[in-house]
Amino acid sequence: MPTSSKAQRSDSALKITLVYVFIGSIWVILSDSLIDYLQMSAGLTINSSKGLFYIAITALILYFWVKRLKKALTESEERYRVIVEHSPEPIAVHCEGKIVFINPAGAIIFGAKSPDQLIGLPLSRFIHPDYKEIVQERIRQALVDNEATVPIEEKVFRLDGTTFDVEIRSVPITYLGKPAVQLLCRDITERKRTQRKLEEKEQGYKSLVAHNPDAIFTLDFNGRMIDMNSATEKIMGYRQDELLHQSFFQHMIPVDQEAAFQLYERSVNGESNSIETAITHKDGKSVDLNLKWVPIIVNDKVDGVYGIAKDITERKRTEELLIKSEKLSVVGQLAAGVAHEIRNPLTSLRGFVQLLQMKTTQFEDYFQIMLSELDRINDIVSEFMVIAKPQAVKFEMKDIHKIVHDVISLLETQAILSNIQIHTEFAQDLPFVKCQENQLKQVFINVLKNAMESMPGGGHILIQMMAVDGNLAIRFIDEGCGISEERIAMLGEPFYTTKEKGTGLGLMVCHKIMEAHRGSLRIHSQLEQGTTVELTLPLQSALDKL
Repeated sequence: MPTSSKAQRSDSALKITLVYVFIGSIWVILSDSLIDYLQMSAGLTINSSKGLFYIAITALILYFWVKRLKKALTESEERYRVIVEHSPEPIAVHCEGKIVFINPAGAIIFGAKSPDQLIGLPLSRFIHPDYKEIVQERIRQALVDNEATVPIEEKVFRLDGTTFDVEIRSVPITYLGKPAVQLLCRDITERKRTQRKLEEKEQGYKSLVAHNPDAIFTLDFNGRMIDMNSATEKIMGYRQDELLHQSFFQHMIPVDQEAAFQLYERSVNGESNSIETAITHKDGKSVDLNLKWVPIIVNDKVDGVYGIAKDITERKRTEELLIKSEKLSVVGQLAAGVAHEIRNPLTSLRGFVQLLQMKTTQFEDYFQIMLSELDRINDIVSEFMVIAKPQAVKFEMKDIHKIVHDVISLLETQAILSNIQIHTEFAQDLPFVKCQENQLKQVFINVLKNAMESMPGGGHILIQMMAVDGNLAIRFIDEGCGISEERIAMLGEPFYTTKEKGTGLGLMVCHKIMEAHRGSLRIHSQLEQGTTVELTLPLQSALDKL
């Protein structure tokens, strides 16, 4: 029974008492006056009949009053019964640990055929073990404080053992004169199922962001980073606490900052867009990105901007390699034609030199030098054709010490005329190297000539040779003008050169020859401080391990 019914009954009892006192008082006063009048005027004696008359009148009045009150109470209880029994929400009454009342909606939700099937069963039978302590505490609280508790969500059992989610509110009442608790229930199974689906979707979206290989970060309206995934930290090189509330644009290369910010402002206005740009990694290297701006729209309003950045550094490098490969293809076609055209006059020159050699013996040494140089030109042309079509080369064990000395002897006269002194520092007992002699001569000549040309005012060139970690290292160290770091990265590409009349093919061919020998060519240089070109060739002991 609800608390309001109890209050109504208390008010009715009070009204009956007050009315009874009021009517009784009037009756006593009037009856006494009437009896006194009758006795005085008619000489009648009235004693016991007064009490009987009073009782009769009082009983009559009480009868009609109680009948009216009972009718009102019956109507009130009927209205309450109709409301409770036809309520779509389950309502139960818990008293002394048992269910003493439950409406049809409650019987249905608990899997009973009728409410009578649940009456008398302990409430604890239906409460999930994880929620028993909470429910018991709320019931105790309702009884002690005599106030309704706030709704709580819990899991309960049906008669068949299956579970479902409900929201329960405990309301203290008096049932048949005993303290009890009315349980107002609401089936929230569908709501919880929907909530779980939303949570699963949210977790899915979070997983998509958290484990995405692309950097995904959130910017506020000032371009500051307020959230990011781990890929953002990896691509940018900074920890999350170093990036939070920092402007993303300060990490971009200056040349792209303005364009990227303009696209970002368009995203703030609801437009998605993208740009290819670059940022500076924490370690100073440049990282190429494909950057997308996507507006975050909540309730039809832009709430921020997502930045989605894909690292395309490797792709850009691949594109550059493809461009370089295309250049090599063009160079190869050119090399094949040039080599063919050079070989024809070389054949004629060699033939005439041999004819002159047969006719006179006075210039035998000159003829031998001319024939040797013609053969070397032919070898160089042959190597030039390697660009167009790889050819089989015969490798032999050779003394690099002797090969370098031959190259120095060839260029020594030109060095003296240019006021350049060539010094050597060769380690003792250097082993022979498996190589193609003329190819290495071509590399040494190219490198040494470049060193000489970098010192138009004269200077010193130091050539070092030593064995290092299973390799033979040959270093050419000059005192020339040096090369900037940006240009060093471009050296070796066809048609790229620092010389006014160069083609950029010489160093490219040198790289190719060193690769064919399983070696390497590295350049270290600083402006106005000179250049060091280091050539490495694997020794036979290292090759045997491959």
